[in-house]
Amino acid sequence: MIGRTDGYNAALYNFHLLTPMLFDIYFTVREEGKVIEVTDCIAKVSIAPNENCRNCPASYFCHPLDSIRVIEAENTVNAHIDDIVYIEIPVRSGFVAIFLLFGLPVLLALIGLLIGARHNDTISIVFGVAGFAFGLVFAKILNDRLGAKHRFLPRIIEIIGKKSS
Repeated sequence: MIGRTDGYNAALYNFHLLTPMLFDIYFTVREEGKVIEVTDCIAKVSIAPNENCRNCPASYFCHPLDSIRVIEAENTVNAHIDDIVYIEIPVRSGFVAIFLLFGLPVLLALIGLLIGARHNDTISIVFGVAGFAFGLVFAKILNDRLGAKHRFLPRIIEIIGKKSS
């Protein structure tokens, strides 16, 4: 199958092979920052806007008013305070967070509305609100469990050097 040359099928096969690699390479954000605090295996890293932020349409969300952003990152390279580091932020963690916060409660609210619609409007509204509330509670529980395992935290991947004073 590797030597296929029949156009469409070969392109699909090759895309299938490259998808995991492309996802890891192109769907992570790499930022440079300074470690300002270290506790156990978590470090707080301050990230200032860089040249790429000036060209990014979403930079206002990351750095409102060109402010310095402080994030928590998994300290996989044993960085210390004042180290300059590269951190890697997987974009998929943002997608999961968006789904948990917005998608899941709305989806459960719609399911509640549909189940309640079999009876009458009042019950439909009650089931919809109950579904939304259950979605928020479930999202909070999932967030706490996944957060405790540090699955969706950014990771420090490289120490560049010490901050020069």
